[in-house]
Amino acid sequence: MALPLTEIDALEDRKAVHVHRTRPIAYDSASIELKRGTTYVAYPYWRWSFDEVHISLMDACNVSVKNRLSASTAEWSTGESVFGGWDSEAATFVESPLKELGYDVVSHTKSSFRREREHRRAELLLSAHIVDIKSNICNVFNVLYFKDVNIVAGNASIRVKWEVYDKLKDEVIATFESEGKGVVEKPTQDGNKLILLRALEDASDNLGRQEAFIRLLEDQVNVRDLIAKEKQQSVLSLKIKKVRSDPIYERISTLKRSVVQVGDDATGFFIAPDGYILTNLKAVGHAEKVAIIDNQGSRQTAHVVRRNERLGIALLYLEVTNHPYLDVADEVLLKDLSEVFTIGNPSDFQARSTLARGTVSAGRYQSQKSQHFIQTSIPTTTGYAGAPLLNDLGQVLGIHDGRNTNETSFSYYIPIHDALRACMIKLNAY
Repeated sequence: MALPLTEIDALEDRKAVHVHRTRPIAYDSASIELKRGTTYVAYPYWRWSFDEVHISLMDACNVSVKNRLSASTAEWSTGESVFGGWDSEAATFVESPLKELGYDVVSHTKSSFRREREHRRAELLLSAHIVDIKSNICNVFNVLYFKDVNIVAGNASIRVKWEVYDKLKDEVIATFESEGKGVVEKPTQDGNKLILLRALEDASDNLGRQEAFIRLLEDQVNVRDLIAKEKQQSVLSLKIKKVRSDPIYERISTLKRSVVQVGDDATGFFIAPDGYILTNLKAVGHAEKVAIIDNQGSRQTAHVVRRNERLGIALLYLEVTNHPYLDVADEVLLKDLSEVFTIGNPSDFQARSTLARGTVSAGRYQSQKSQHFIQTSIPTTTGYAGAPLLNDLGQVLGIHDGRNTNETSFSYYIPIHDALRACMIKLNAY
């Protein structure tokens, strides 16, 4: 006997939802997580007709599949959580209904290079864990020629546990459940796969209609409120020496000592001799302390003293005195093709304190967060988030914003004076 399908309202009967501007989200992965031994599919024996399936007069269902002589079922036996190698196709079925509902979905691409690049825009990642499947499958058998024709139709209902991961916080911030129904009416060679993918698509649509999911993703960020919050901070005055003007080539060793690795895969740099370090907020998340590794490999612990969500930067404090630090350049308008440098920490620890050179390629502006960027031709990889952008005198122009960590042609930096103002930091030269 076929397993009963969960009753789910037809798509045309659903109420319209009103999704406003949302935080960008990207599909990450899907998995099947059934317990070993779970019955998940039924094969009704010798059916001339089949619920929701259209087969010809000379066809029947499940007459000789694997020598079955009666209605039968199948149990989940692999115990694995892989999704049958259908992950790219699953992305399309998950994304489409969410896009139609008005969510800002960062598209999945088959190219791993473009996928990494696209995913950097996403603030949230969505994964699907299929925890229950009930399906009725018709393997079509042609009675006239008395043989299987290798085409499949049927229906399935699934229950999905969804996880929403916040890239900035580096944690799962919410879980949801939804059900979905998939039907393949006309038998096809890919019927088994298509039934499940359509059920996943329906479950995605049901997820997108949940009020809690809508509230979680709706972008409530008000730039004015964030800027007002920044100005409420007390001014942090740091004493520095007068800016030096030696060429960068004469001070490379000192400059590298001023740059550190933050956590496992980010960079930071000293902006004052008494232990203050600027870095990317993604390197810190909600932690109060973070590991700092200098260019010699020595490890220490720094305290997180300020965060700025609008620009995505953090200020750390390490208990040291008279530490080498980077001078901050005067606030000037950079010209395209100006020569610039950066010092970062690629994910390979053997490449720590890597110096790279490029040019300013453009100035950018994001109105949503009232944020300026310096675009450069410097290629950066994982580990450069929070790295300093330097001029030919070794003075700081900007801080790497953490995007394009696998980009091969350009990278973005937040102007250093914007970062200092956002954190209410004042540098006092003596």
